[in-house]
Amino acid sequence: MKYIVGIDDHDSYKFGCTTHFSILLLSNLIKFHNVKLLDLPYLVRLNPNVPWKTRGNAAIRLFLEFNGTKKELAEIIFYYSTKYVENISLAHNFGRKPGLAIIDEEDFKKNQAKFYDLYIMGVSDIIPMDYARSIAEKYNIEIRGDRGIIGSIASIGVSGDYTYELIAYRKKENWLRKRYIENQSVKEIDTLYFPNVFANYDYIEDKPLIISHGYDPILFGIRGTSIKILLNALKMIRTEEDIDFFAIFKSNQGTDIHLKFTGTHFYQEIKRLIEIDEVSILKGGDVLIRSTNNDHIFVYKETGELNKAAKQLKKGDKLLVYGAIKPSQKFGKIIEAEKFEIIELNDIIYSNPFCPKCGSSTESLGKNKGFRCKKCKYIIKSSGKVKKKITRDISLGIYQTRAYRHLTKPLFLELDSNKIDINEELAYLHFLNDSLNSYKISSYL
Repeated sequence: MKYIVGIDDHDSYKFGCTTHFSILLLSNLIKFHNVKLLDLPYLVRLNPNVPWKTRGNAAIRLFLEFNGTKKELAEIIFYYSTKYVENISLAHNFGRKPGLAIIDEEDFKKNQAKFYDLYIMGVSDIIPMDYARSIAEKYNIEIRGDRGIIGSIASIGVSGDYTYELIAYRKKENWLRKRYIENQSVKEIDTLYFPNVFANYDYIEDKPLIISHGYDPILFGIRGTSIKILLNALKMIRTEEDIDFFAIFKSNQGTDIHLKFTGTHFYQEIKRLIEIDEVSILKGGDVLIRSTNNDHIFVYKETGELNKAAKQLKKGDKLLVYGAIKPSQKFGKIIEAEKFEIIELNDIIYSNPFCPKCGSSTESLGKNKGFRCKKCKYIIKSSGKVKKKITRDISLGIYQTRAYRHLTKPLFLELDSNKIDINEELAYLHFLNDSLNSYKISSYL
C-alpha cells in the first residue's frame, strides 16, 4: 500500500529538528520495516506569522510504500516519534506537542482539492485543533499525537512550485559546539551557481544564511533549484567538522505561496492598495506608514532595502503592500510589511509663483487674492499656485525585505515546473533510499 505521511512539531526551542527526525525515521523504516520512499521528503513551511511556532515552522511530508495497514504504520512511526522527543529534542519540556497524520493514496486522490485547500490554509491562516481532528475523521486520516497533527494534515496537501534544500547534519558529539562555516566558500557557491541558488548569504551583513542556530542537529542548509547544483555545492562548503549525513528535500520555500490567500484577520497575510497619508521615521530606524484609510504599516529597520525605500515615501504615494497582520496595543491592528510595490509617486508640488518683474519669491495675499513680491512688492493677480514636477529618490517597482523569510520568493528567482529534471530527481531518490538503508544513524532512535 502507498501512504502519504505528515509529521510536525518534533523540534523544540533548544534541541532537535523535525527534518532531522524525518531522516532518522526513514532510515529505521527502510532498514527494519521494509518501507520504500517513493518521492523526495518534502519540507513544508507553514504560516510564518503564527506566534507560538518555532522559527522555521516546518512540517514534513513523506510518500511511502509499506506492506501493512495505515494503523500499523501509524503505530510504528509514533513509536519512533516518542523516542525522538523523549531522548533528543525534549520537545515536551519546551511546550512542543508532536503529531503525525497518515492517509492512503486512494483516499488522498479522491479528495486532493480539499487537502490542497487545507495546505493553503496552513500556510496563510490558523487551523484550529478541533477542525483538524474533524478533517481527520471525515477523510479517514490516521492521526497520533497532539498539536503537531495540525501541521501534519496541512502538509499532506502540498502542491505547486517548489525548490530544494540540502540539509547537512552534525555528529552528535558536536551538537553543543559553536558552528563554523567559511564565509568565502558560501560566496563561491553564489558566484558559480547564481541564480540557481538563493538565500544562502547576506551580503549587506556579510554573513552566511545557511547556518542553523541553537543546539539543533543541523550544520547548514543550502537552498537552490537544482539537485545537481546542490550536490556540487555540498563539496564546496568548508567547515571545521565532519558531516554526519545529509539529505535533499523538496520545499515550498521561496515560492510566495503564503501570499496566495490573503485576508483581514490577525496572523493572516494581507495584500492592500493604499494611499499614504503620513510617513514617520521612529526612534531606532523603523518606519510607520499611515494610509488615508488609517492602516498602520510598520517597515522595520531589519528589512534593509525595504526600510530604506520606505523612508523615501511621502504623502500621496500609492503602494500595493504585502505583509502580516498583527495585533497592537496602541493601534489595535498593524501590518508588518514584507514587500511593497510602488504604483504611483506623488512627484508634483504646488508653490507660490516667482515675481515676473524681479524674479524673487512671492507671498500669498489670502485665498483668491493673488500674490505679492517680497522684494519689489509687485502684485500678481493670479489666484493659483504653480504646479511643479520634482525628482524623487525612489522609483516605481517592487521593494522587498532583505531579512530572510523562508517562504518569500526572491525577486530574481524564476520558478518553472517545466524545467524540473525528473530524471535527476529519480536518480537522487534511488540514491537516498540506498543511503538511508546504509547510514549508521538508526541507533539514534
